Amino acid sequence: MNKKWIARTILLLFSLFCVFFTKTPVIATSTQSSPFYWDRIDVNIDVQANGDMLITEEQEYVFNREHTSQRYRYIPLAKVDEIKDVTVEENGQTIGSKTGIENNQLWIRWQHELNPPETRTFIVKYRVVGGLQMRNQAKQVYWKAIFADRKAAIQNAKVKVTLPEALSGKVTKFTHFDTPATSRQIDGRTFEFVASQPIQPQRELEVQITFPTGILNLPEPSLEERSRDFSKSFTQILSQIFWVVPMLGVLIAVIVSQVRSRTCPKCKKLKWKKTHVTLKPATYTSTGLRKTTGHCQNCSHHSVKESVIPVLVRDSGGGGSFGCDGGGGGGGGGDGGGGGGGD
Repeated sequence: MNKKWIARTILLLFSLFCVFFTKTPVIATSTQSSPFYWDRIDVNIDVQANGDMLITEEQEYVFNREHTSQRYRYIPLAKVDEIKDVTVEENGQTIGSKTGIENNQLWIRWQHELNPPETRTFIVKYRVVGGLQMRNQAKQVYWKAIFADRKAAIQNAKVKVTLPEALSGKVTKFTHFDTPATSRQIDGRTFEFVASQPIQPQRELEVQITFPTGILNLPEPSLEERSRDFSKSFTQILSQIFWVVPMLGVLIAVIVSQVRSRTCPKCKKLKWKKTHVTLKPATYTSTGLRKTTGHCQNCSHHSVKESVIPVLVRDSGGGGSFGCDGGGGGGGGGDGGGGGGGD
């Protein structure tokens, strides 16, 4: 197989990769299109020795015009056992809030007076039970700390994760996803993630910290949790099969086609070489003529045939190139708990 064929095959595989994996970039929504925005959201995740996570979200709203006086926050329950001990505070005082479960999501709602333009800061606290995840024989804090489902931008965001003393110095990896951010280890058990730019609607900041199993005194996973993990793994395997099999099929088809085109019709050796000569170019009004000469470098078999070149078709669209769009920082991720939305 010659170098030209190898180059064509690589180009085809690259094109398929782009089709399967390129994501459409999210169009940023300006703060001017919303009656409010978040000047900052700071999230503290305090992991307990029993695996519970005490989460505190400090949300600073800036209202620039009239808006509803009800705020809400919802969190998916699919990857946790329970969320409880929910409170909402403002100016150091606990304010009235309501919680409920709808469509396997915990909803938190609260009311407040609103006299725009003004800034209001609310602190939402809750306990996540069964939120740590098991991956590749390791435990993880894997949490979408900054939620994506919202209509306004977040100008500044910071996430701090504090692990139990037993995990000090035991972390094997810490990273973040989706939003560009700087991550650092403050000490043996404290990690900080700071967004490098405003976080637009439909974008999130997801953090992941990995450590060995067997250190924390965690309860055995319930039958429901084991079933959920199996279902998730099975779904991941199926999703991989669904894109790998078609790509393998295309690759095999390309290889078979190239082998056939290189096989001598007489001696069946891969020594058949074709050359093409245009006898008459095609135009937009008439067909052309092409001569194809085949010659075997093994048995010297020789053939010549002529074929018609179709009439040219005018391109009504503009030019362009086929390739992958570049993306921002973060990348990957998307399988952690938390997330949801708010207003």
